[in-house]
Amino acid sequence: MTPEIPAAQAALALLVLLVGVALGPLLDRLARWSLREDDAHTWRSRPWATGLIAGAGGAAAVLLVPDTALAPAWIALAWIAAPIVRTDLARHRIPDVLNVAAVGAGGILLLVPLEGAAYGRAWLAALAVTAAMLALALIGPSGLGMGDVKLAPALGLYLGYLGWNAVLVGIVAGFVLGALAALAVLVREAAARKPLTGALRTALPFGPFLLLGTLVGLASG
Repeated sequence: MTPEIPAAQAALALLVLLVGVALGPLLDRLARWSLREDDAHTWRSRPWATGLIAGAGGAAAVLLVPDTALAPAWIALAWIAAPIVRTDLARHRIPDVLNVAAVGAGGILLLVPLEGAAYGRAWLAALAVTAAMLALALIGPSGLGMGDVKLAPALGLYLGYLGWNAVLVGIVAGFVLGALAALAVLVREAAARKPLTGALRTALPFGPFLLLGTLVGLASG
């Protein structure tokens, strides 16, 4: 039997959804600014898409958090994730300023519940996930870029606060989702009778899948 969502939590999720959508134009401009690109003609503004990413991610986080004291931190991550997804999809880049913002927001807002042990574990997980992803990026063709590696501290921080099981589930889910997307690209190219070597060289933006995996980790936590 599905547990009933408290009315206050559902109302907060709806509010976060609406505010996230309203923030779409601002977050889309933030995405463009973070890339430090001067040529405005090369950037295709998609404020509503950015807003939907922010709103939907924030609302999902509110519904999934095990403690409402964690909601501000996860809402902040969702809203910062929107320009991260935009820049990664548009340019296959995750600007440093967005990664720093994600870590900074978590470092501050995860103090709200006043759980010292969980907060310490969060930073340990941030270090562990970063080290693991850096190793993967350096030793083999994992598809990880340095932007993804720099995103790792934020993912480890948020998931680590929930527990080591959430860290494992969230990171593995991100890789699985990325692998499924890569397989879908290969199937599409094969169906179109195009050379698979070209598809294999196509760089998929990995950041969005890591962020989706983080939501899976939140659900498991």
